[in-house]
Amino acid sequence: MSETTIAAGTQPRARPKGNIFLRIGPVYYALVTILAIGTISQPTFLTLRSVRNILVSATPWSIATIGQTVVILTAGIDLSVGPVISMTNVIAADLMKKYPEQAILIILLCLAAGLMVGIVNGLAVAYLRLNPFIITLATGTAVQGLALEIMYQPSGMVTSGFRQVSRGTLGPIPYAVGYLLILYLVGSYILKRTPYGLSIYAVGGNETSARLSGIRTKRILLSVYAISGLLATCAGLFIASRIGSGDPLVGEPYALDSITAAVLGGASLFGGVGDLWGGLAGALIIAILSTLLNMNNINPFYQWIIKGAILIGALAIDFFRKGGRQ
Repeated sequence: MSETTIAAGTQPRARPKGNIFLRIGPVYYALVTILAIGTISQPTFLTLRSVRNILVSATPWSIATIGQTVVILTAGIDLSVGPVISMTNVIAADLMKKYPEQAILIILLCLAAGLMVGIVNGLAVAYLRLNPFIITLATGTAVQGLALEIMYQPSGMVTSGFRQVSRGTLGPIPYAVGYLLILYLVGSYILKRTPYGLSIYAVGGNETSARLSGIRTKRILLSVYAISGLLATCAGLFIASRIGSGDPLVGEPYALDSITAAVLGGASLFGGVGDLWGGLAGALIIAILSTLLNMNNINPFYQWIIKGAILIGALAIDFFRKGGRQ
């Protein structure tokens, strides 16, 4: 029996047909609603400049959400996303200031470092059977400490050429839009149309059944955490390009925000159900909400409360959706 047949046969929830709109439809309603609220509260909210800024600011959230979603599809979670973003940001800014002519090698070094963190997480979850919450929290704490050791306070500088990664445009369209379209199109195709993607759904739907059917579940688990680490690094590089310097705490909100975006987009923390395009809408909601709160001069502490409430609501919705399928 081929892996394609195995995957399709062991995860009946992998590609839901009747309820997919019910799962990801609401997040698009919410996106339209928040856009309407933004337009009413701030007449300049939907100007071309404002829309470009929102799309660029949403890019690192959207990139991190892809990695978080594939982990959540296996009933896992990755709390090291934020620290990896911070680590990447400070390594890139620190080294590019010292060795501006070695920008490409520095980028590759950052990607290797993030990938290594993801592999460590994957090995611990897949082969040592450690709890994903605990192990990613532990590695994230260690990585955050490393970031603070490298750069205790904001400093450093990226090269002018590297800044164009986030600031460049093709006419009125930021390059960031192209990055996201490519990532989401490729990611969605892999998840929905390849044996590997279907195996991810199968592992999240029922790991034991997937293993008994011949799927190499440990390799799947290892790979999704590696992907998450790699994409968190990409998000960190984009942030370094955008702000032009390093900040050891810049990634702090991204772990929970990427989880919130994925769950808002229809991914179930119980595994086996999710969609990247829904996650993109969730990431856009987070970015738009942050922009609106800043434009309306909302106290940052209240912003944390609002985001926390949204995450609690998303988790509650996921819980009731899980109960509804049983």
